[in-house]
Amino acid sequence: MLFTKKVIQRAMPIYIGYLFLGLACGILGQQARISPLEAFVMSILAYSGSGQFICIAMLMDNASLFSILVTNFMVSLRYMFFSTAMYPHIKNCSLPYSMVFAQNITDETFAVNIDSFTKDKDWDVRQGLALGFSPCLVWASANFIGCAAAAWLNPPTELVSYILVAMFLGIWSGYLHDVALLTAGVAGGLLSVLLSFLVPFKLHIVLATLIVSAIACWLEVRNTKTRKNK
Repeated sequence: MLFTKKVIQRAMPIYIGYLFLGLACGILGQQARISPLEAFVMSILAYSGSGQFICIAMLMDNASLFSILVTNFMVSLRYMFFSTAMYPHIKNCSLPYSMVFAQNITDETFAVNIDSFTKDKDWDVRQGLALGFSPCLVWASANFIGCAAAAWLNPPTELVSYILVAMFLGIWSGYLHDVALLTAGVAGGLLSVLLSFLVPFKLHIVLATLIVSAIACWLEVRNTKTRKNK
């Protein structure tokens, strides 16, 4: 059985976040004259929340297909690194299985999956695939519903930012017992706020993440070497 209780429990914050984000994305899609079926298919084939929001915004601005493709390619490059990091855990799987697994990697499913593979000896590739695929179904269904019912469901799209933050907080809450990760998260948030006054184009979030992650990684490596030398 793929969708075990463990999978559902770990994916629940993602389900909730994707449900409301998907509804908002579907509503925006309807404004860009995308049909519910098109919204559903796009959600499956181009499984990227940020990519879909960007695509819809560019369609509404009458951008060219080439511009949309290039922009989405740049935005989605991080998934290449996510897939590379996941490879050691799925290297014994067939190529088609690995391709399906990689297709269902998002920021959120990667974070939960990599933690589960690292810390849970009973976590296997079947559960990992279920954790990646089931949020995709929620996301695609929510896009379909939001697009189809856009005339009746018309919440302010500004809520998307708050929903996204709430989803990440739900995922992050599972790491509150780890002092190092908690400290890194708080430090990253504070640094991001400070850099927002100095760095343009929303790059302060990326820059803060890279700085804090690099420092945390360096400290972890140093502490590991110190423990081995004792």
